[in-house]
Amino acid sequence: MEQHSLPADNRTLHALQLLVAGINGLILLPPILMELGAQKLARYLYFILGVVCHQRADRSFYLFGENFMYAKSVIHQKVPLDQVFTFNFQDRFTCGAGLGCRLGVCTRCTGMYLGLLLGLIASELLLKMKMPKIIPILFLIPLALDGTIQTIAYILAPEHGFYESTNSRRFITGLFFGFGVGYFVVSAIRPEIAKK
Repeated sequence: MEQHSLPADNRTLHALQLLVAGINGLILLPPILMELGAQKLARYLYFILGVVCHQRADRSFYLFGENFMYAKSVIHQKVPLDQVFTFNFQDRFTCGAGLGCRLGVCTRCTGMYLGLLLGLIASELLLKMKMPKIIPILFLIPLALDGTIQTIAYILAPEHGFYESTNSRRFITGLFFGFGVGYFVVSAIRPEIAKK
């Protein structure tokens, strides 16, 4: 019986899709583990994910609380300011009464990883459909603008910045950015599709 194996570039793409799907699962896992009583393992995952994300309590999604997303003012009322954002991983806020437990990364990173997964899955089809390459480039711009304008606003007026993004906007810009990156990754892995 003849065995057919996937071409190397297909295996690479599928492995990358599985890896990014796993990362998305890891983002959801810490609050689930906290809810199940496995605090030590959850805190270990929060620590690992904290290496790649600031994990600010006021810029995160939550599970098992009253809401999935809270206004900055609500978080600042219920969470001590030194736990909202700190470089000390052990002092970062993870869970609270009524709030639930935050995901492993912030809203923007959540959007980026989910967008990357969607981009890796959908881009092969989009490449075959000959989507203009300018479109995924345009997907990268909103995140760059949102983050840059907010940073400039904070530098110019730290107490009263003229612009502060919202969690919804952070998630959406991250989603578009991740999708655009996924498109370019698939283009690099599967160049023969992009050339057809």
